[in-house]
Amino acid sequence: MKLLNPMFLAIGIMTGTAVAQDLTWTELAGRPELWPAQCTVKAAINFAGGVSIPAGVTVDVLDFKGNEADMKTTDSKTYFAAEPDDTDVLDVARAAYARLTPKQRALTYSLIVQQKDLWPYHVTITRTFTLAPGKVVSAGDQVLVKDVQPGKVEVVSEKLNARFAVASPATDLMAQARKFVEDEAAGPRLHAVQKQAEEKLVAEQLAKAAAIRAEGRVAVELEGKLINSQTGQLEPLNTNAWPRYIVFLRGQSSCPITRKFAPNFIQYCQRMKATHPEVEVVYLTIESLPDTFKFAKELGFDWRTVSYEDTTMPCVNPYIDGRIPQLIVMDRDGKVLANGIQSTAPAALQQLDTLLNTP
Repeated sequence: MKLLNPMFLAIGIMTGTAVAQDLTWTELAGRPELWPAQCTVKAAINFAGGVSIPAGVTVDVLDFKGNEADMKTTDSKTYFAAEPDDTDVLDVARAAYARLTPKQRALTYSLIVQQKDLWPYHVTITRTFTLAPGKVVSAGDQVLVKDVQPGKVEVVSEKLNARFAVASPATDLMAQARKFVEDEAAGPRLHAVQKQAEEKLVAEQLAKAAAIRAEGRVAVELEGKLINSQTGQLEPLNTNAWPRYIVFLRGQSSCPITRKFAPNFIQYCQRMKATHPEVEVVYLTIESLPDTFKFAKELGFDWRTVSYEDTTMPCVNPYIDGRIPQLIVMDRDGKVLANGIQSTAPAALQQLDTLLNTP
């Protein structure tokens, strides 16, 4: 046997098939998926320079190279190559192989690459290593699987906010695949989770499309944004009577033109409300909500309002001019029927009145 310098020992994928229950050393060397994670030193091993490994010590198995196996002590201080009789690695592998079913014995890392139904949704890291300065991947960490390639698994660590590749034997990929190959219900599996996610996305898109058809585009975009202009409490639209027209008034309490236009608009809305419940007025404020509440109470309007932060809605934002007051009349699908800015706001109001009173 010989002492090895500490270094990264890559584990590659080899091919081969063990057909006998009592594995030979050669068969084991060619089947990385059958390598045990650890084994025990049979007799004390002494190296030049005073380094020694007592009999009975558990060591980690790293790689097989011909008639030797690369190993290291569990504290990672000593890396060495051991011959077949130096450890019980072959006995441990044989015992584990005897417990496998025929399907499980046939599994190799190469086969798993080709069979996506055997890919787990996440794997557990079995060896600690440093990914980058300050980013340590620890044994026991669970990471999300993104892809399985020859010799490695592409994963994402949510803990480290990083995507990286890890050698397949440094994960429990094979252990999970062995469960999957014997139990169709075992999981979760990446393919199944992705399929469920795709189906959920399609269902959500269909539901959203149905909602847009039923509610109208504007109502859908207003969901979760509407509050009472005097109390600040959430006040969604009436789901039993979706509006046909939405009238947006954009203004500010300190704007003299808004103050001049608002009273007439309020009076019009009060007269119109009883005969035209299909119209919904939404106040788009450009000041703080406390100032908005004060303004609403002062003038006596109680329309639903949208905070300044929420006014960037796709249905409205392209039509916002920047000058106030601005009155925008839309149908439920977002078609602009009137748009008055400052001095033309009264004209937009007249257009709304004509629209409502046209048979």
